[in-house]
Amino acid sequence: MHKRRRFLAVVLLIVTVVGSITILTTYYQLSSSNEATQSAQVGSAFVAHLQNIESKNYSEVIKEYEENATVVWKGGSLWGLGGTWNTIHYIGALYSGLLSGDNIAPFKVQNLTYTARVTGSSRALVNATFVISGIPPVCRWSTMVGAEVSYVHSGGRWLISNETWNVDPGGGCGG
Repeated sequence: MHKRRRFLAVVLLIVTVVGSITILTTYYQLSSSNEATQSAQVGSAFVAHLQNIESKNYSEVIKEYEENATVVWKGGSLWGLGGTWNTIHYIGALYSGLLSGDNIAPFKVQNLTYTARVTGSSRALVNATFVISGIPPVCRWSTMVGAEVSYVHSGGRWLISNETWNVDPGGGCGG
């Protein structure tokens, strides 16, 4: 009788350990898979953001920011602008002036490289470099940008909470 109890206790212990390991392994695999999926979503949101800026799609660009977001352009200037814009109201004014009508010469975003990673349950970070170039014959220029963009997951979407562009000061219209 004693041997049987000991045997059942050992079997129960083994089942518990194996079950716990299986559950933890499955949780880890699902977590890793979920992070990879979310990182891919953030990367896609960032690429779409740059495409919307390039196509001067103000109505889509402004939807990509959370209400209390911050945009910082430092180093050099883009289209004569540099500085900090806080809240959607001022960010909207920035992009309204830039992307509406023919206020700036046509441009394109090129040579984009980026990494996107989830940094918490509802936060993510993108680090990127890209070149913004004027389109000849209107304007021939090119400037390198290093960007760090923080995202928050809200309402089923990834929204920009903080966007900093480090602009190479060499760009501008000309030769």
